[in-house]
Amino acid sequence: MRPGNGGAPRLVLGSRTLTGPAASVIVVLLTAMLLGLVVWAKPSIGMWLAGGIWLGFVVFWNLTARRWRAPAQSEESRQSRALHRNLLNLGLLLLFVSIPGLRWRYLPPNPWHVPVGLGIMAAATLLHIWARVHLGRNWSHEVMIRSDHELVRTGPYRLVRHPIYTAILGLAIGTAVVSGRVVSLLGALVFAIAYVRKLRIEERALGQEFGDAWDAYRRSSWALVPPVF
Repeated sequence: MRPGNGGAPRLVLGSRTLTGPAASVIVVLLTAMLLGLVVWAKPSIGMWLAGGIWLGFVVFWNLTARRWRAPAQSEESRQSRALHRNLLNLGLLLLFVSIPGLRWRYLPPNPWHVPVGLGIMAAATLLHIWARVHLGRNWSHEVMIRSDHELVRTGPYRLVRHPIYTAILGLAIGTAVVSGRVVSLLGALVFAIAYVRKLRIEERALGQEFGDAWDAYRRSSWALVPPVF
């Protein structure tokens, strides 16, 4: 949900856009339904803590979105953005909602997996903040080339070309470790599919914008996780 013209709420659902009171009602209903599903799943204390970290991440993301926003020169298509949002929504649902038939565990009950998972999530949150600070006005939640766009190679960008994507995947993987259930692992996999897809689109756009400088940077850095990918 985003502010529309004149500050009115605006909700994008696939190819449709709702504004005003209708958008507010749908958001309330969807939020209530999601909370109901989460409560029905009877999450553990660890999963409540994981949800709190996600909530803090989302609040920081939204509070800083306008601060680091500059005019766009080129951007991702509306259909591509919608597909990405839908994948993320599916991923979050799988991370937190218990689905019959997928409740079995891939990690046996053990006291270590909750603190390890929360530790991964905390480290991912710090990486996200660090990357956002270095990216500054060049940041966008969509694949977008801004006017006077810069090729940032400081901070985490010295080694990793997409540390924000790495951080979000870290949040998803950490949640799956806290949960220990197959359904959450599938949610992390959906996040991985979404961000590898987005990474490919972004790298094509950056290659077109920066040419040889981008090629040199790509050869000297990792996409997401050194030295894996």
